[in-house]
Amino acid sequence: MNVRLAWTAALAAVLVSGCAVRSSRLPGLEMRFYESPVEGAPKERFHEKFTLNATLVGDASLRYFKPSELLKAAETGSGEGDPQRLMRAARTLVPGEGVVLLGTVRSAAAGGGSVKLAIYSLALACEETDLDKPGDLRGCKGYVLRVTRTWPAEVYALEEATVSLIPEGGTAHGRIRARSEPGAFKAELEGEFAASIVELGSGGEVASGSSP
Repeated sequence: MNVRLAWTAALAAVLVSGCAVRSSRLPGLEMRFYESPVEGAPKERFHEKFTLNATLVGDASLRYFKPSELLKAAETGSGEGDPQRLMRAARTLVPGEGVVLLGTVRSAAAGGGSVKLAIYSLALACEETDLDKPGDLRGCKGYVLRVTRTWPAEVYALEEATVSLIPEGGTAHGRIRARSEPGAFKAELEGEFAASIVELGSGGEVASGSSP
């Protein structure tokens, strides 16, 4: 990964976490996390509802797709994982022909303070599409993360993701419904989001039609 591409990924991360899309609406997204015992009904572990300001990046793809790849990239010299490394790996982009949807939000448990702060990160790589026209994003694959200040973190591969978009100039409103692969633990997402639209150029630079 060259320096310019690393800069691009960092800029995309800034857009995701610090750039609020100008909108008269406040779309809501729900995330639910479950534990599924071998015997018995699934148990809900966490239920979050928040406003998600995301970024749609054109001409791009994710560098990592599998949870195992992300966890490997987050390893330190001692073999332990580092939450910051994991977050950077989850937002690392490479040039491609598709579209990447990135979103990050922070949520603190009631009365929990910084110790109980959880960061949720969504990353989906989808097939090429015209971001100037309304429609669905197809072939979306990626993951959702739940990261706290202490290791381990939670990484869920998303196997079923439906995303629809209504562009509005350099921004878009969208709706997403996704669920993770079957397992002892699973995640489900459903709701609306607002997004800035940017483009990952062939030279590794981000071009944006609007200022966040």
